[in-house]
Amino acid sequence: MDQRKQRKELSQEIRKKIIDKHVKGKGYKTISKQLDVPVTTVAHIIQKFKIHGTVANLPGRGRRRKTDDKSKRRIIRMVTKEPRKTSKEIQGELDAQGTSVSDRTTCRCLSQSGLHGRRPRRKQIIKKPDWNTPNYMLTSHKASGRLYHGQMRQK
Repeated sequence: MDQRKQRKELSQEIRKKIIDKHVKGKGYKTISKQLDVPVTTVAHIIQKFKIHGTVANLPGRGRRRKTDDKSKRRIIRMVTKEPRKTSKEIQGELDAQGTSVSDRTTCRCLSQSGLHGRRPRRKQIIKKPDWNTPNYMLTSHKASGRLYHGQMRQK
């Protein structure tokens, strides 16, 4: 097995202590021994402070997301209120509110949250009042021999 120590992120307080001690004129090794932190970690924190002027975690590289948590919740709320709403309609509403996202982004957001497909449902073959009649057969599908919902086999 690997004998290395598990890495842990240092808290903001320890990072600030490292910077304070460095400003007071302490060396990397003395800071390392006093705070029980590796020398390389101390060196990296001090270099980061010299370059960026802060010890806080900086944002990573890459494209920033257009939708934040608030806009995701807004999209989901729109769909739960009106399930037959299309992604283009959702996109139009978001544009009116000041957030410009594509319809693909709204679809992706909805699919990640478990709401799939923003198309209206197909029209049903059998009308609901006819489901309860026992010998109801569709005249257009009689020749195929298939049974449909609400249909009974003829003897």
